[in-house]
Amino acid sequence: MGSRIPSKPRDQLSSQEKSDYDDIICSFTQIAEHGFGKNGERFLYKDKDGSWLGPYPLLMAAPKTGKLGMQLVYSIGELPLPSDVKETAILACGGHFQAAYELYAHEAVATAAGVLSKEQVAVIKQGHKPEDLNENCSLAFDVAVRLCGAPGPLPQELWDKSIRAFGRNGTLALVHYVGFYAYICIALNAADAPVPE
Repeated sequence: MGSRIPSKPRDQLSSQEKSDYDDIICSFTQIAEHGFGKNGERFLYKDKDGSWLGPYPLLMAAPKTGKLGMQLVYSIGELPLPSDVKETAILACGGHFQAAYELYAHEAVATAAGVLSKEQVAVIKQGHKPEDLNENCSLAFDVAVRLCGAPGPLPQELWDKSIRAFGRNGTLALVHYVGFYAYICIALNAADAPVPE
């Protein structure tokens, strides 16, 4: 089954859609290639006819919001957080929401970068914490799962542990990554964005 918000190649867009597409496609391409490499190197974010996959069609469907979303991605990407901690938090969000495309993409990112093993990713994808995570990744998992899955404030103990482990800026980065990827997971699930075959 395809996405509820399917992407279309540029040549199938109306004049206004082409204008919107051209206005934000540069941002999409820069972020995708900077963060994930060329299409297909780690995972597919465009299909064979050049149509965007994953969250991109949803962002294209509301161009003003899509542009702001891309600016947010740039800003969050500049925040200081170790790669293994970041990918653990992102995958913990995906595991909580069972967002298929997010799990597909970030499994590829985490394993290609060597920051998590395939076995660790498989456990996180099921919503569980691997026993062999390092201390910082274990903490990131706990923070992400608590923020995604329980009402009310983050417990003071988790906040304090995060401040000790990552500092204030790193803790803020972790919170922003969790918040942003929770949004992405919700959007992907709403659109029923499929994993490429």
